[in-house]
Amino acid sequence: MKCAIYIRVSSDMQESNYSLAAQTGELNRYAEQQQWQIIGEFKDVESGGKLNKKGLNSMLDLVEEGYIDVVLCIDQDRLSRLDTVAWEYLKSTLRDNNVKIAEPGNVTDLKDEDQEFISDIKNLIARREKKSIVKRMMRGKRQRMREGKPWGKAPIGYIYDKTNERFVIDDNWAWVIPTIDKLYLEKELGMQAIANRLNEISRTPKGGLWNETLVHRRLISKAFHGIMEKTFSNGEVITIEDIYPPLRSKVTYDRIQDERMKRGKRFKVTSRQREDLHMLRRTLITCGLCERKLNLHQNGNSKKPRYYLKHGRTMKLNDETVCDISINTKRVDQNIVNAVKDILTSEEFAKKYVDLQVDNEEFRELQSSLNSVTSSLNSNQEKLDKLLDLYLDGSFSKDQLSKRQTALQQEVQHLQSLKDGLERKVDMFKKQEWNYDTLYEYMEIAEGFDKELSPAEQARMVGNLFPHVKVFEDKLLLLGELEGGAPLQLEIPIDSDPYKWHHSKTAEYKQRYEGRIR
Repeated sequence: MKCAIYIRVSSDMQESNYSLAAQTGELNRYAEQQQWQIIGEFKDVESGGKLNKKGLNSMLDLVEEGYIDVVLCIDQDRLSRLDTVAWEYLKSTLRDNNVKIAEPGNVTDLKDEDQEFISDIKNLIARREKKSIVKRMMRGKRQRMREGKPWGKAPIGYIYDKTNERFVIDDNWAWVIPTIDKLYLEKELGMQAIANRLNEISRTPKGGLWNETLVHRRLISKAFHGIMEKTFSNGEVITIEDIYPPLRSKVTYDRIQDERMKRGKRFKVTSRQREDLHMLRRTLITCGLCERKLNLHQNGNSKKPRYYLKHGRTMKLNDETVCDISINTKRVDQNIVNAVKDILTSEEFAKKYVDLQVDNEEFRELQSSLNSVTSSLNSNQEKLDKLLDLYLDGSFSKDQLSKRQTALQQEVQHLQSLKDGLERKVDMFKKQEWNYDTLYEYMEIAEGFDKELSPAEQARMVGNLFPHVKVFEDKLLLLGELEGGAPLQLEIPIDSDPYKWHHSKTAEYKQRYEGRIR
C-alpha cells in the first residue's frame, strides 16, 4: 500500500508545542508496522474547516495522479472539519481514485456505504466541535467588546501597549494613512496608482508590495478615526469609539466614502486634470439587458478621443444568447446636454425626459410592481436556500450547483435593487414630493455645465447628479436621487448609429476571413 501521511494543527502555537512532531512520529511508526510504503508527508497549520490548504492540495494532486492508496492521519478530524459540499468533494476525490482513509487501528473504505456513513458521522461531529470552539471564542470576544476592551491585531500605524492595555500611534508607520488620504482626495489618484506611489516610498510592514486591496481596506476602515467595529456571525455589530488615536478625522473619512461612491469602480485618473475625460467617467454604468457592468472604452488619443460603452468581454446569458452591446457615446452626449438644458428651461420641456405626474392609477401600478418584485425576490431566495438540499439528494452535480447558485444570487441582487428603488418611489408618492420645483432645485447646479466647466469638472458634476446609468440599445437611463431619497430617472434617447455602414462592412470582411481560414 502506497501511503500519504497527513498532519494538521490549527495554529502556529500548536505547531511550536510539538503537536506536529508528535503526530509525525506516531503515524510513521504505524505505517511501518503495516508495511506501507510512505510516499510523502503533508502538513498544514490551518483550520480544518478550509478545503483550500497547501498541504492538502499537494496531497490531492498525487491522489489524482494515482500515486496513493491510503491517506493516514492521527484522526479524521485532522483531515476534515469541512462543510457538506466541501466534504462531499474531498470524499469523491478519494473514492474515485480508490484511496482509503486510515487512522491508527482503523481503515475506512469510502466505497463501502456503511463505512462511508461512519466517516460522515465523524465529519459531522468534528464540524460540531469546531463550531462549539468558535462559538466559545466569539462569545468571549463579544463580551470583551461590550466591556469596552479591544482585541485583534493592531491596524497599520498603531501598536498595542500591553502595559497600559491600549493602542498607541506607531511613529514608524503613522505617515501611511495621511499619505493615502492626500493622494486619493487631493491628487485624485486611483487605488493602483496610490499603491505604486507607496511602493516608491516603502514596502508594507511585512515586507510585501502595496496593492489595490491593501489601499482599499485602509480607505474604508473606521479604525483610523478611532473606531473599532466588528460584525459577528450572529448579526450583532459592536462598536467602540476612541479605541485608536486618530490618524484621520471623521470629516475626512466621510469625504472618502462620498468620493468612492461617485467614482464607482470605473474611475481612474492621473494626478493632473485631464482634458480628455468623458462626462460619464465618474458614473457607474451597467447594461440594462444583462445587468453586468459596462466599461467606458477610449479609442483614439487625448486630443481626439472616441468613447464606447461596451462590455469588456462577451458572455452567454441564461437563454444562451450573447450580450455584446457597444455604443459610441457621440450618439448620446449631446442628448444628455439637451436634456439638462430642457429640464432647466420649463416644466413642459422637462416632461419629455421625466414623468412628473402623480395619479392614483400610476400609484396602484407602482404598488403592484412592488408586490410582484417582492414576491419574485422571496421566491428566488427560497430557491437559493433549497439548492444545497437538492445537491445532496443527487439532483445535480457540484458544477451545476455552483452555476445555479451564481445565477440565483445575481437575480436576487437585481431584484433587491429594484425593490429598494420601488419602495423609495412609493414612499415619495405618498408624501406627494414629486414636482417640478424639487427637480429644478436638484438640477440647477448643472446650468451652463457644457460651456463653463472643464471635462473633469463635467464628469464630477454628472457623477454627483447621476451616480448610476443603465444602458439599453435605444436609450440611457440616468439614475439619481432627489432630496429625501426620492428616486430620479432621466430617459435619454440614443441616436441612430452614424457608423452602421462601417460596422456592417467590418463584419462582412471578418466573415470572409474566417471562411478562408476554415
